[in-house]
Amino acid sequence: MSKTITILALSDIHGKESSLRSILESALDSYRIDAISISGDITHFGSSEDLKNILGIVSEAGKPFLYVLGNCDPPEFKTGIDSLGICLEANCHKIGDVAFVGSGGSTPTPFETPFEVGEDTLVRNISGAYSKCGGSTTFLVTHNPPLGAVVDLARGGVHVGSKALRDLILKLYPRVLQCGHIHEARGKETIGKTLVFNPGPAMRGNYAIVTLSGENVDVQLWTA
Repeated sequence: MSKTITILALSDIHGKESSLRSILESALDSYRIDAISISGDITHFGSSEDLKNILGIVSEAGKPFLYVLGNCDPPEFKTGIDSLGICLEANCHKIGDVAFVGSGGSTPTPFETPFEVGEDTLVRNISGAYSKCGGSTTFLVTHNPPLGAVVDLARGGVHVGSKALRDLILKLYPRVLQCGHIHEARGKETIGKTLVFNPGPAMRGNYAIVTLSGENVDVQLWTA
């Protein structure tokens, strides 16, 4: 019998320490958290010290945590920094029966932010890591959303997600995908067989609780 795993999902912290601490306090008081996942923009155009500071606060929770960087993070640390947490950039890591796979950065923006990648890089990173430890219970973590109906809807009603990422989801059938990047696109939807969600910007107190139990996945959106 598969063990139930409960994950605290965060995105777009943008260096806001007070919001992060409020979320951690709220979630840890209310749930038995097994792991924490972060889908990028940990800092707001921050330095290595800024990144270490925020990841250090997360580490104080005493839970395993996994992350990818976002387009506003320093890309030179996309494979990790000072052994803080588990960086999922083109990487996979198993917790129980769940395989976490990730790829960070965003597809090109009009703003020329620090960590932007092509769709081919997203696909290559995820496909390579997925082949190592992917499976039916796979939890993808990306900063960039896939092209969809909810999680990539920017102001003005424009869908800005990655079509290549959407196509990959429909090919690999991961159980769940956590993304971020589009602050106003907080929500969840199903693409093929995959539950896709954007927990919303943690800088404003938003987070999600993900529960995986056997074939079942539940995502609840909360604000601290």
